[in-house]
Amino acid sequence: MGIAFARAWRLMLAFEVAATEAALAEPLITRTEACLAPVSWPLWTSDGLEAYGTALLARHHVIQSFPRTGRRGRPRRPRLVAHPRLQYGQVVKQRDMRHRVIDVTQRVVFGAPPPEQLLTVYVERHNLSLRQENGRLRRKTLAFSKAVGGLRNQLTLYQAFYNLCRPHRGLRQRTLQSARGNTWRRWRLVTPAMAAGIANHVWSLRGLMTTRIFINH
Repeated sequence: MGIAFARAWRLMLAFEVAATEAALAEPLITRTEACLAPVSWPLWTSDGLEAYGTALLARHHVIQSFPRTGRRGRPRRPRLVAHPRLQYGQVVKQRDMRHRVIDVTQRVVFGAPPPEQLLTVYVERHNLSLRQENGRLRRKTLAFSKAVGGLRNQLTLYQAFYNLCRPHRGLRQRTLQSARGNTWRRWRLVTPAMAAGIANHVWSLRGLMTTRIFINH
């Protein structure tokens, strides 16, 4: 399973379920780009596997051709080169025999993003919450999902609940309130959808389940 996560808003953009990372990379990127503005070029960050880099290159590339070279003037085969505006980097972790992380390296693959902005800590923390709050993702339990369809339905509901109903502690805003001459600090709860400008209030679960959405085609 793969998750697309916007760390600035702690927003869960998309997810994809597949047997291998190579199988889910292309559909996950497609679903993620459908959520973004048409002309936006975000900074993509992933782990050290090559599946996401291959999928990004296949979607965003230009064809580089070469002049005729050699005595007979045979043309060289054109090759695919990443689009100049594509930015992608990897966070590569090295582990010891006990699978403990001993070193973390930022690797720039496409473009020239600052290495310090290549982070996966936010999506990894989100994956922890995802597993803690979804029994279908826990191994060796009766709730473990055995059908892909049921898992997709569960994750779709959780994505809506997480973005609209669940306030994120890292997004809360400090406010000042006063009454009878006394002033004190309080916290305003903010959901990922509110941080991204999609919603203007914290939704209730009842409101989420009873809201009718009309789409004009």
